[in-house]
Amino acid sequence: MTVAASLVSALPAFPPSLSAALDVQTYGAALADYACRTVRAHGVRVWAVSGGSLIPVAEEGRGLALSDGTLAARALAGGTVLEEGMLACLPFGAGVLEFVGADPAGVESLLGLAPLLALALEGVQAREARRGRGRVAETVEGLVRSLGGSLDLPEVLTVTARSAALALGFGRAFVGLFSEFGEAGARTGEIFTHGFEGEFSGGIGVGPVSFERLVQRGEAIRFERGRDAGTPLAAGLAELDPVAAVIAPLTARGRPLGLLYVDSRTPGASASEDDARLVLALAEQASLAIDNARLYGIETRKREAAEALREAGAALAGSLHLADTLAQLLERAVTLFRADAAGVSELLPDGRTLIIRNAVGLPSEYVLRVRAKVGAGVTGRAVERRAMVAARDLPRDHAHPQTADAITGGLGGGSRYTRQLLAQGTYPFRGVVGLPLQTGAGIFGALTLYFRDPLPLDADDLALAEVFAAQASLAIANARLYEEELRREREAAVLLNVGRLLAEDQSDAALTEAVRLSVLAMNASRGLLALTNEAGSLSRCAAFNLHSPSEGDLTGLHAQLGRGPRPLTRRHTLPVARSALIVPLRSGEDVLGFLYADDPGTDPPSDRVLQLARSVADQIALTLTRERLLSALAREEARYRQLAEGAHDLILSADEGGVITYANPASTALLGPLLGPLTGQPLLTLATPATRPALHAALDAARVRAVGGRAEIEVGGADRPIRLEVRLSAVRTPGQPAAAPSVLMVARDLSELQTLADEITRRGQALEAATSRQSELRTYLTLFTQAQEEERRRISRELHDDTAQVLTATTRRVARLARDLTGEQRARADDIRADLDNAIESVRRFARNLRPSVLDDLGLLPALEWLATQAVTDTRLEVAGQDRRLPPTIELTVFRLAQEALNNVDKHARALSAAIRVQYTPEGVRVAITDDGQGFTPDQAQARAQAGHLGLIGLRERVALAGGELDVESVPGQGTTLVFTLPG
Repeated sequence: MTVAASLVSALPAFPPSLSAALDVQTYGAALADYACRTVRAHGVRVWAVSGGSLIPVAEEGRGLALSDGTLAARALAGGTVLEEGMLACLPFGAGVLEFVGADPAGVESLLGLAPLLALALEGVQAREARRGRGRVAETVEGLVRSLGGSLDLPEVLTVTARSAALALGFGRAFVGLFSEFGEAGARTGEIFTHGFEGEFSGGIGVGPVSFERLVQRGEAIRFERGRDAGTPLAAGLAELDPVAAVIAPLTARGRPLGLLYVDSRTPGASASEDDARLVLALAEQASLAIDNARLYGIETRKREAAEALREAGAALAGSLHLADTLAQLLERAVTLFRADAAGVSELLPDGRTLIIRNAVGLPSEYVLRVRAKVGAGVTGRAVERRAMVAARDLPRDHAHPQTADAITGGLGGGSRYTRQLLAQGTYPFRGVVGLPLQTGAGIFGALTLYFRDPLPLDADDLALAEVFAAQASLAIANARLYEEELRREREAAVLLNVGRLLAEDQSDAALTEAVRLSVLAMNASRGLLALTNEAGSLSRCAAFNLHSPSEGDLTGLHAQLGRGPRPLTRRHTLPVARSALIVPLRSGEDVLGFLYADDPGTDPPSDRVLQLARSVADQIALTLTRERLLSALAREEARYRQLAEGAHDLILSADEGGVITYANPASTALLGPLLGPLTGQPLLTLATPATRPALHAALDAARVRAVGGRAEIEVGGADRPIRLEVRLSAVRTPGQPAAAPSVLMVARDLSELQTLADEITRRGQALEAATSRQSELRTYLTLFTQAQEEERRRISRELHDDTAQVLTATTRRVARLARDLTGEQRARADDIRADLDNAIESVRRFARNLRPSVLDDLGLLPALEWLATQAVTDTRLEVAGQDRRLPPTIELTVFRLAQEALNNVDKHARALSAAIRVQYTPEGVRVAITDDGQGFTPDQAQARAQAGHLGLIGLRERVALAGGELDVESVPGQGTTLVFTLPG
């Protein structure tokens, strides 16, 4: 017996289970148990080549953490036993035995069994390959038979899930197609299941690791609870709770479609490599069928969408009323895109706010409270961008904006109410699509589609939605144009009816009917029309659906008038109203009144309503102005006719042929006796042959010159002609030839004028003679006054120089004589001396009154001051301005005036005090003499003058002779003021 034979005979018997194993895993488990017992190792791991890679298939014992497969790969490549520390590797065919802490002798003993172990492994792998290929072919053939060439995508997906579950003998399976796809993950949409009790919702997410293996590498993933517990895969499948599972990718034509999942919840179930290969084969065949069905579905949907778009376009184009168009739009949108709700938002005139105008499937509170801002939310962003905006899962993206996809972009809510619902988690929809509705006039608003599940529309559906929105925009534009034309026709009819109504009648009933037509045209509930009179005060008021407002209400509304129509805030409206407008009735710069309309609704008047209000107000104002002008014209015509009938001048009118058509009574009275009836006669025949050319030239001048023509003509016979001064002017009327206008002639009888001129000449000559005599008289008075003053000066000087001196000398002689006398004679001499002294004082006073020397020696002011001291009434002197000497004649005049005035005060005023106020001015001097006496009235002054008291008259004449002015101010009981203003 050889040594090899003895070693082999010393080994334990070769286990039959190695040769009878059905698969590599079973073979590896039996070999690991056998080798661990044979070599008395701490642990054994069996490696096998599968798919070109060396993978571990079974292990026994402990300490295997020391191995990372590197030594096993080197042993397999070299074909020899390798040892490294406590590790030892023995290669056999397509496998390797790796030992930890093995007996070297035992390893050496197993080396002899390596060929047997290799043959057994090859046999197991061959049986496994034959069994796997047959099973896969049979399962794929069964799937093809079950599908039967179906192009119905749900049916294909359901059959695929059922076939995979039955082929593996597992209880459950599902197929899910990707609805969201990125570089590091994906998510399925609707799930088609087999064997699951409940329905799936929300889809299945695929994480980065699984995504890499399934999508990028195209591998199947096997899961076994006992083996993979605690791994990320186990955590991801926790909700499904499988015991064993296989997941395979669905890929067709290089495009990832989704995934196929098969699992079992039977205790002890496992997922082998054969199971993974089977599921991969099924997934590959199913992918082709799924892609064919998907493409067929896309083409079918395209045909259906084209037909639906055609029908929708026809339906939308069939109505020209905007409300019907919007209703059809919403109905078609919900049906075509299987939306749960839809709404049309309209952009308000402010260009910043969107309101829901029409809706289907939306809660009433949502429609009323949502006021989206342009640029916010799905709808607002679509309007701002003029492009479609879609949110696949709006509540999820609002809660986790960092995870929002590129389509959503973290839009959030477009209004405060929407943001409130999102924050509370009660927003009723998930998928939202906003589509702008653009017309030729600009952006109308947006069509918004709402879905209770995540957005189910793919790229083709979204492109179809954009086409549908374009069709809807065109239909809206047509409807708006049609309604705009209808609105214009209605408004024109209202303007025509209002104008015709007020042109025929301006009674209270007519005004009320005009208000009614205007209010209804502006879609308001109530209104009034207030008119002003020529003084600008409110005089008339007509109301519709309103009690007659108070004067205070009308005044308050009148205070709100501006240049044009304007909306009113609530506090300026009449009671009950919540929105209103007011527009003035203007005729140029004049305000004829105002038109007021209100409504209990809260929406303010639109620009269209304000424009209509302006047009109605202009029409009313135009009609009222026309009627007022016609009334004024009739009044003026009557007034001018009255003037013409009562005029003393001759007024005649002639037509374009020169034939007289009208002659006023003055013309008939003067010319009728000479020429007979004037109406119907040619105008030129009025003049005598000698003056007819002058009249003809004036007539030609009137037809071509704006200033008209003038001439002097004679009318009547040669024995008693009447001389007339005529003025002719052209009167042009519409439709009359410009070269032959009518003519108006105004003539004046120069005979009376000549008589009057002669009388004026005569009276002028008489006046001139009287003026000359008056001038001579004034000259005489001046000379007389001067002579009087010279005589007074001479007498005063003689009294002072002669009489006073003689009396003084006599007084002194008597005084010396008295000193020589005694007793009674001396007393008589003293009496004579006293009488002489009194005589001297009287002579001196008389001389001063005649001509005070202080006036000549010291000037006016000292003379006036002396005069004040001599007055009986207490008199004071006041001076204003720069003191200066005046011409002697002026100073003498002022002195005499003041002297006479103070004399009058002393004699007649009964005053307690008086004042002389002298004011020097650059032009002369102003002297005012006032007293606090009894005063007088003009009648009293006239009576005094008639009684011979000529004091005031003399003062006035003296002032006039000096070239000055005298003003007299006197009130009974309040004194008198005389003011002299003299040059100098």
